[in-house]
Amino acid sequence: MTVEHPSAPTIEQLIDVVGNSSVGITVTDRSGAVLLHNKAQSVLMHGEADHLGGRIRAADSDALPQLLADLDKNGRIENVRVSYLSADGTQERASAVNAVVAGAGDDSRIHWVSRPELGQRLPVPSTSDVDPTSDAAAWIRAVDERSNPVLAPTKEHESVLREFYEVAPVAIHLIGVNGQVMHANPADVALVEYSGQPTEYVGQHIRKIYEDQGLLDDFLSRWDEDSPIINFRANFVTRDGAPKPVLIFSTAQAAGGSVSNTRCFVFNDPEPQRARDTVSAFGWPS
Repeated sequence: MTVEHPSAPTIEQLIDVVGNSSVGITVTDRSGAVLLHNKAQSVLMHGEADHLGGRIRAADSDALPQLLADLDKNGRIENVRVSYLSADGTQERASAVNAVVAGAGDDSRIHWVSRPELGQRLPVPSTSDVDPTSDAAAWIRAVDERSNPVLAPTKEHESVLREFYEVAPVAIHLIGVNGQVMHANPADVALVEYSGQPTEYVGQHIRKIYEDQGLLDDFLSRWDEDSPIINFRANFVTRDGAPKPVLIFSTAQAAGGSVSNTRCFVFNDPEPQRARDTVSAFGWPS
């Protein structure tokens, strides 16, 4: 099936994708004052923005001013290391941050996406020696168990959420239970080089962009388990057939025991020379 005019997600889908994603998402004004953030960002900050004076707080006091200066100059940043600091100053959490400025003047906003720096990944083979209490498994449990923050996205944030989806400094796609790409934001379409022909990708099976078809079969087999894909290195395939090294953070939206779609965040791999991850046997550590 080919979708002639790829549509944007519904507001309910956007609230879920942003609010429940496996990576930290924050929207601020140009000064860094937080307008909204999700559960994963709460985990990164060891609390909520309203406990931090309504601002992002970094371990290096010069970090945020420098990031804001870089954004003012260049309009975007990618894969910048930031250690978030808790309100009491006793805990730090390392992350890699992408951000982009949207709009102009007093009405402009900054959209931040922060992925935790992890040593392990999910899924793992059932024969693997990886501890189910690894940092990747611990990360997604912490996000799942976190309550919605006071500044969580709601329907009142619809214009901000739609802006985030359109300008996000990271690729986002939603995959349906049939493996079809339901929605893909401009960064995602550009990542696999379908910007000129988006309907050749959006509306098609996700198989089209995976280099390792066995790996994708493994991912798709996990639908009923609602198994996360966290910090996973793979190769996508661009429209002209070239490999594209990526880092995947993906979870599924599930209600009543039934999965409806994934919420996938895909980053350019900052270490493209590293070996790609594989899964040789099914199994998700319980």
